[in-house]
Amino acid sequence: MKNLKAFSIPELLIVIGITGVICAMMLTVVKPTDKYLPYAYYNAYYTLATAAYNIKEDARDLQNTEGAEDVDKAFPGDMENVDSTTAAKELCRKLATNPNPANEEENKLGYLNTTVYNCGANFKTVPIKGSDSDFKKENMAFRSSNSMRYFISPMQKVTVKDPLNGNTDVELKYFLVWVDLNAERGPNTATWNSNKKKAIDIVPFIILMDGTVLPTGFPTTDSRYLTAHVQYSASNTEQFSQSPRPYYDSVIAAFNKNEYPVHDVYSLFSSFQKALKGTAAEIKSYTPSVTGFDEKCTLESVNDAPICTIVIDEKKKF
Repeated sequence: MKNLKAFSIPELLIVIGITGVICAMMLTVVKPTDKYLPYAYYNAYYTLATAAYNIKEDARDLQNTEGAEDVDKAFPGDMENVDSTTAAKELCRKLATNPNPANEEENKLGYLNTTVYNCGANFKTVPIKGSDSDFKKENMAFRSSNSMRYFISPMQKVTVKDPLNGNTDVELKYFLVWVDLNAERGPNTATWNSNKKKAIDIVPFIILMDGTVLPTGFPTTDSRYLTAHVQYSASNTEQFSQSPRPYYDSVIAAFNKNEYPVHDVYSLFSSFQKALKGTAAEIKSYTPSVTGFDEKCTLESVNDAPICTIVIDEKKKF
């Protein structure tokens, strides 16, 4: 009887392992399906939020060691003396690691591992409008090791009145970072389609100078991308609201339409929407499921500090 050749158990385990690795790598290059969206979106948000936090901590360390008065000198540059595009380039350098650093200083920068790095002489910004034609390969700031593509718009400014300080104007500087969740795979668009069966794959995030990353644009209205809970005050017997809601709905439940530019930047939804009017990050039409405060977040006066905030729900398993 002729013996047939077959895989040994160790060989079979190796094949299965390699297949698993390939499948994991493919998670970021498949088309944006409903099942895939929340995990890819949360991955992009969490990665940016972690990097921005670390950059801000670097700024604090520099301030403490060198006695710098302006933390902005490290996050992401001296904002008083540079133009908005140079500031965006500095953010790019501090977000992304250069796989081929030119010197030791450059080797110390960055928190996102990359396979394509354009934060040097080749750096380009994309207009804040975010037209589909802007997201070309040559305009990409960098590609992360999970194949997501990052684009950065020039630094912007928005002015918000602070109700906790006599309605004085507070100027906030921020960046709009666009993330292509599935690399070059289609549809490669940041333009929302009223047909919700066709999901956008290029999503915007706001990065503030305090290191906070805020979701923005249509994904904040679509629970396929992300959801959030209201977090109640410590004096409440419940810690969080019971049901997850779209991010925008949770903002309304926590803050109504009040904004607190110093106390809680998660409240700054309306001001950013006004600032982003006419861009792909503008929400042109949406009816939230809530119209005002969660009953556990109600304030006696608009001049009172908010007693609730929001937390973005984690999506870490595919």
